[in-house]
Amino acid sequence: MIKGIGTNVDTRRVNGSIKRLVSELEFFKSIGFDYVEIPAAGLDVIARGRIIRKRLERVKELLSNYNFRYTVHAPDVINLKIKTNPWHYRVMEATIEFAGEINAEVVVYHYGEVDHSIDVPERVQRKAEIVALRELADLAKEKGVVIGVENVGHPVSEVLKLVRAVNHPNVKLVIDVGHLFIVSNYTGIDFYDELKKGLPYAVELHLSDNFGESPQTYQKIPDVEAFRFVYGIGDLHLPIGEGDIPYNKVFRIIRESGFDGIVILEINSMDRFADEYADSLNLLRKRLILAADNNKTKKRRKVK
Repeated sequence: MIKGIGTNVDTRRVNGSIKRLVSELEFFKSIGFDYVEIPAAGLDVIARGRIIRKRLERVKELLSNYNFRYTVHAPDVINLKIKTNPWHYRVMEATIEFAGEINAEVVVYHYGEVDHSIDVPERVQRKAEIVALRELADLAKEKGVVIGVENVGHPVSEVLKLVRAVNHPNVKLVIDVGHLFIVSNYTGIDFYDELKKGLPYAVELHLSDNFGESPQTYQKIPDVEAFRFVYGIGDLHLPIGEGDIPYNKVFRIIRESGFDGIVILEINSMDRFADEYADSLNLLRKRLILAADNNKTKKRRKVK
């Protein structure tokens, strides 16, 4: 049984503005989301790897005014493979502390890229990420949160190898279906097979839509949101049904897997899609929660 359906406060969208945060929380409340994913980098609660207590207390008080449950998204740029830069670790540490302070359930961490520009072997970088996550997982356990490692530009199966290597109950998988769809189209791996492999280990799912076009095939088009939209390039975070992801089958696979974690709807451009949030939430409830309940009822009737 899915724990609940939420949506994200985007880092760039809120950009440190408490006023904007309040506006978004009120909007999400009016629609009826269960969870909100809070960006650690978007609220100015962390500076130089340290918690800013005054800002933290203001954010905590604000969040406590709502009945949402929370998750936290760590800054996208954190890369625990790069041990030569200790600030990645310290910022992740502070992010976990922040998550504990707001009673969040999950901290989402982007699976690190191997940096081939530094004179550190790939195997050493991969080992560094495993060791760092094991240490941070102990802090996460102390704070009552789970670290969810998210697939970005890699197959879910590769991220799953990291989760298994860490081998800690407070480190699990976050599957971003949009990211997986792009990687699958670009590399030729089996989209559905990757999804099925990851779901038993996932604590959270990120759902949005796109056209499966990798930015790597359109390098001459600038990374400007308006241009990316008209060409349909990259992870556009469209409302579900406005891209090419085969969600009918995706929903069925999720239901059949028995996934019991959190679902986060990631629509980053609120200016473009404010009117679509409610439709997407209703669709997710209908296809993931109500459909699952109906299937259970049918099975019980068959048993009788």
